Amino acid sequence: MNFEYDLKNNVLCIDENQLHARGIENNEVGICSSCGANLLSISYHAFNEDLIIVSKCGNCGLIYANIYDYNWAWLDEAVISHFSDDICNNDAKCNSIECGSDDKINEKLQSLKNIPMKQLITIFSSAEITAIFARVKGDECVRQYLYNARKKYDKFEDVFGIAIDV
Repeated sequence: MNFEYDLKNNVLCIDENQLHARGIENNEVGICSSCGANLLSISYHAFNEDLIIVSKCGNCGLIYANIYDYNWAWLDEAVISHFSDDICNNDAKCNSIECGSDDKINEKLQSLKNIPMKQLITIFSSAEITAIFARVKGDECVRQYLYNARKKYDKFEDVFGIAIDV
C-alpha cells in the first residue's frame, strides 16, 4: 500500500482512497521505530475494517500510519510521506500531483516519487524531503532545508546509487 498524507487538510491517502480525519487529537501513541522518541497522534482514520492513527515523531519528524483492528489490536506500521499542500483532491487520484504542463518538472517529480520513501528517510529529514518535493513542483520551500538536503545528495547516491538533481 502507498501512504501519503496532506498535513494541511489532515487527509490520508492510501493508494487511490482518500480518508478524511474522523478525529484530530494530540496524544502519545507509541515510540518512533527510527529514533525511540515519543509519537504524537495527528489524526484518526477508518479504512475498511481497520483504524489508522497518523502520528509524528517529536524528535526526528517522521510521520507514521499505525494500523489497528477495531478492537485496537496493533496490526502494522508504515512510514508515510507528507506534504504541506493538497495531495488529494476530489477530481484526481491521490498518487497524482498536478504540477503544471512543464514536462521536465513532471519528469523530475515522477522520478522522485519512484524513489522508495524508506530510502529517502534514511538520508533526509522529513522537512528536507518536503523541501525537495516543493522545489520540484515550483512551490515555496524553506531554503535552509533545501540547502541541507542538497549537501546530502552525494551521500544518497553513494548509498543507494540514485542521483537526485533538484
